Amino acid sequence: RFEKTAEFLRPKLEQGKDLSTMILKKLTNGEAQASRMTVSETVSAQSSAVAAPTAVNTPWEDGQPLWVFGYGSIIYRVDFPIEEQVFGYIHSRKRAFLQKSHDHRGTPTRPGRVCTLIPHTEWNSMFPRDPADPDAVCWGMAYKVQSGMEQQVKQHLDFREKDGYTEDFVDVFVEQNEGPVVQKVLVYVGVSDNPSFAGPSTLDETARVIAGAEGPSGTNREYLFKLCDSLRLHHPRALDPYLAELETLVRTYVASDKHALQ
Repeated sequence: RFEKTAEFLRPKLEQGKDLSTMILKKLTNGEAQASRMTVSETVSAQSSAVAAPTAVNTPWEDGQPLWVFGYGSIIYRVDFPIEEQVFGYIHSRKRAFLQKSHDHRGTPTRPGRVCTLIPHTEWNSMFPRDPADPDAVCWGMAYKVQSGMEQQVKQHLDFREKDGYTEDFVDVFVEQNEGPVVQKVLVYVGVSDNPSFAGPSTLDETARVIAGAEGPSGTNREYLFKLCDSLRLHHPRALDPYLAELETLVRTYVASDKHALQ
């Protein structure tokens, strides 16, 4: 199935191959970083790091092709070698800034907010006055990891997504196809019972946190703004109303803070 997917998408993926070549060279030279760490350094740190728990009945095994779906910072910051990439969408999940970030876009004493995926049914229970559109999709980028690097990249991503994230697997769709173009794609999600889950928050509360938080990887607002810009770049409808409104609120609060300091 992966061969059929690659053949169907090959003309659109030349750019992704160029990107993977560039990243692979950086990895070989020890220059690529993830949260200020190289892939090799991350792997060696596993003994002292708390990795993301492994999913039960995982459909991926070492030695098999590995696809990863990015719906947050992985869309614009690919710090692992890839062979192919597909910009597409998944069903029945809502992207929301309801995961606390203590190690990237915030600190233990002042955590930021980053993305997670909430099943529509669960979102509707948390926000009954703002139910999810059943026809809405979540856009993101699926990456096929460079052959031979699967295990190393997997360990690297486990470390990168260690703050409350667990593994799940999704099917990725594109508009040209009725069925999925890639199946059983690895995705990291912060489920609602993980210790870093922020719980139901209003958009205004979330925007205030993002406007002021900062961590080792940079400001929280940079994470949001780069995500929104990347989604706009890849598809005219990829930026959903939730993200668009959140971006506007954060920019308003950032501008107000700057004005108050003048």
